Formats: sequence, structure tokens, C-alpha cells
Amino acid sequence: MKSSKILRALLALSMLGGALQATPLEDAYRTVMGRTLYMLDDYTLKSGRYTFDDEGQSGDAKIHNISVPMAYYFMGDLYDPGLHPFVIGAVGYSDYEQNNLYVSGNNVGDIDMTSLYFKFGGGLAYTAGDVTLELGASALYLGTDGDYRGNDPAAKELFDGSQSSLIYDAFTRATYHPLIEGYKPYLTVAAHYLTLDYDPSGIGNDHGWKGNLRAGLFTPELTRWWEMPIRAELYANVDAMTHDLGEVMGFDSAFSGGATFYWKVGSRLPFALLKELDITFTIQGTLSNTDMSGYNIGFGLSLMKF
Repeated sequence: MKSSKILRALLALSMLGGALQATPLEDAYRTVMGRTLYMLDDYTLKSGRYTFDDEGQSGDAKIHNISVPMAYYFMGDLYDPGLHPFVIGAVGYSDYEQNNLYVSGNNVGDIDMTSLYFKFGGGLAYTAGDVTLELGASALYLGTDGDYRGNDPAAKELFDGSQSSLIYDAFTRATYHPLIEGYKPYLTVAAHYLTLDYDPSGIGNDHGWKGNLRAGLFTPELTRWWEMPIRAELYANVDAMTHDLGEVMGFDSAFSGGATFYWKVGSRLPFALLKELDITFTIQGTLSNTDMSGYNIGFGLSLMKF
């Protein structure tokens, strides 16, 4: 009798575990929203146009991201000696579009997910000589308006209408930044622990580690335009993530390289708070280890002390 009760209990637990497993359609949803969250949270991928050449019969997924990031370091500039509390934030827009989304061999229709997001966080930075160490955390809230075009009721429930998602990022990074005859080369190594939390009940969340290596060079003043200095930054960047996150995203690593030009318009403004304001122009290309590629050509604003 006891053995029969145990068998029935084990069978019930097995059935419950199977029910809690994500369906292929829910996995497709996790990929769509996971990619959006991850790329908006990433320093290098947060702006630009990207294409995923997904395997199988599905059409290419296209993402267009626009981001306005912000950071403020207290008690001096980031690379000034000593301890610096900091706050970070961002606002932006994302549009994820994919036609002919195939799930388990079936064409469930077309999706267009437009999102607005807000990011806020902070931490502590400590600079000694040419080395800066940072420890911080942030949360990104994504509000999405989904437009589903198809005849699958389950897909309509997931991809249509308003919803919200979150990504939490706990990070640490170390930067080596010497000054060599007016040039400022740098090398940054970072580790992030990410948790992605989705809106629909039952899907749960994804989490894992991401590593980042970035090398670059800030030039001294190159020229002046309207008596305001122009400088440049050349950089290369590598992101790599653990397998559990890579399965959601459809890529395990991404490689980016580009240049940003800084025009220090703040030097002509009457406001002391904005004296380090730059108008920036960036050209960047990105490739992943699979079939994700993209580019970023755009203007922005920066507050950076030279």
C-alpha cells in the first residue's frame, strides 16, 4: 500500500514538472523578449539596427534600438583618485519585427513588438593610479506593445497587447587607463550576472553570466570646429555569455568595433554643469558567432572630462 502511494506521488510530481516546462511557443517568446532586454541593457548593443538570420523557415528578425544613456560620478571625475559613488540610467525605444515566425514547423504569423524602456542603477567606483574598479547594479523596465498578425490563439495571447518585462544586472568591472603623450588607451574587463523576468505567468525567468572585454583609445584634440575641440575614440568590444543565456538569445558572443567623435560644445555654454558636454557621432559594426549582425550610425550626447 505504501509503495503504491509513493508511486502515485512520484507520478503526480512528474506530471507537474512536465506541465511547468516551457512550450516551444513560450520559448520563442523568451527569445524575442530576451534579445530585446539583453541588447538594451548592453553598453555596446543598446543602439543600432540588428538582424538575426534565424535557423529554419522563419524570416529574419530585425531589431531597431534607440538609447539615451546617462551616468554621473560624485566627488570628482571617474578617473580622479579616490572613491566615487555613481548613478546610471537610460531611456530608449526598441522595435522587434519578424515575419513568418515558425514554431515546431508551423508558421504562427508575424510579430511586431515596440517597446519603451527605463533603466536606473548605481554603485561605487574606486580609482588608484591608472586602475579603476567598479561595483554596481541596475534594473531595466521594458513596457511593450505587441502587434500579432496571425491565427494562432496561443501566439496571440503571448505576442499581442501590452506587457512588461525586467532585466536585473549586477556587475563588476576593472579598467586600466594610462595617459601616454596625450593619448588615453584603456582596457576594461567586466562580469555581469543577469536575470531576465518576463510578464506572462508560467514562463518564469532566465539568468546567467555575461563577460565583457573592451579595448580602446581616446585621442588628444584632433581639430576645432567653431573654436570647439573635436576628439575621437577608437574601440573594439567582445561580449560572451554562458550557455543558458546563449540558448535564449540565439548567439553566445558578439564582436563590435567602431569609432566615436566628440565635439565639446559645452566649452561655449554659460552653464558650469554642462562645460564637459559633447555632441557625439558614432559609427559601429557588430557580428555574432552565429548569424546576428548590425550597425550603429548616429548622434548622441556625452558628459566626459578630457
